[in-house]
Amino acid sequence: MSKGLQLVLCALLGGAAFIAAHADECKFTAERSGRISVEGAKRIEIRAGAGDLKVNGRRGASDISATGHACASTQELLDQVQLKVTRDGDVIHVDVQMPDLSLIKLGNTYATLDVIVDLPDNLPLLAVDSSGDATFQHLASGDISDSSGDLTISDVNGDLKVRDSSGDLEVERVAGNLQLEDSSGDIEVDEVRGDVTVNADSSGSMTIEHIGKSVHVVQDSSGDIDIADVKGNVTIDSDSSGTVDVRKVGGNFTLGGKGSGEIKVVDITGKVSLPQGR
Repeated sequence: MSKGLQLVLCALLGGAAFIAAHADECKFTAERSGRISVEGAKRIEIRAGAGDLKVNGRRGASDISATGHACASTQELLDQVQLKVTRDGDVIHVDVQMPDLSLIKLGNTYATLDVIVDLPDNLPLLAVDSSGDATFQHLASGDISDSSGDLTISDVNGDLKVRDSSGDLEVERVAGNLQLEDSSGDIEVDEVRGDVTVNADSSGSMTIEHIGKSVHVVQDSSGDIDIADVKGNVTIDSDSSGTVDVRKVGGNFTLGGKGSGEIKVVDITGKVSLPQGR
């Protein structure tokens, strides 16, 4: 799956479908770029709107660079699509500026920006993206929020916190702890050395495998839960519906509350605690 950044704001109802239909009809285009030294910086912040995002950590990098291809329905809108890389004290900012298309009542109006960000792999990252597919790889640590679209994160050297509203979420190879919240879409987590905490998951299946410490699912509304190969404990406070399949756990397994759906438990080293009657 392609993971560039396409930042899109669309005035029409059903904007995502509109943008897809116009992806190959760009009338006005321009290149955008920004670069800045990271000497003395302590954090990087990326703020984007709708669209795809690709962020790559690079070992030994001394600067942050962002490149983009802008597309718009008019030259006036194109001029408003900008990519800014700036510094505020010890924080580096990568910001996309887009026209407010909600104020334009003309049909067939669009503006997009495909962007790739390269940054050092030793600085903490905070990223906020409204919608569209996003990929992050080779990070020191991350605090990532995404409203919609598929989200893929891999090779994080420290802790990772993720908030994702909709779309599939895939996380692999995290050296620290992982915390996540997800409203809808499938979740796949693989190879986390620390603890995994799922504070909330509304819908979609959840697969968590190869965890160095413990797994704690605070609340899951619907969709299957599949947890395997966990060195520590597995705790699920509440699950409303769907199959719960837990196997190969080095510690205890505790399921606090369960609505409908089958419970499968295999190869638990410690104590197994299930709801009364299950």
